[in-house]
Amino acid sequence: MGKPTGMKGMKIINIDRVEQIRGHCGAIRLMTEDSLARFVHLVVDDAERHYHKKATEYYYVLGGKGQIYLDGEVYDIRAGDLVTIPPGTAHNAIEQDEPMEIMVVEVPSTKDDVYKVGK
Repeated sequence: MGKPTGMKGMKIINIDRVEQIRGHCGAIRLMTEDSLARFVHLVVDDAERHYHKKATEYYYVLGGKGQIYLDGEVYDIRAGDLVTIPPGTAHNAIEQDEPMEIMVVEVPSTKDDVYKVGK
């Protein structure tokens, strides 16, 4: 099978080549960002409760299990779960006995759209 032709902007990003930094939810690796969305690989560690005014976030749990706080309710989540978090929803992921690994898709990017709330 040959390479696709005529497709500009294609990328392949390997997680091992992306710097890991501390974010407000744990260890993050910014996989890609453009004007429409941002993709972040997250390993949850002492996540701060926050909300976004504009962005919807999608948390796809890649591995582990834990909980997620959503506007006053706590739900169990585990590998294979997809959580949709609309704008204005106070939230944070809560790791338990093992690390919880999540692919976060933000639409649009939350880069300048993070507002902390008390626990």
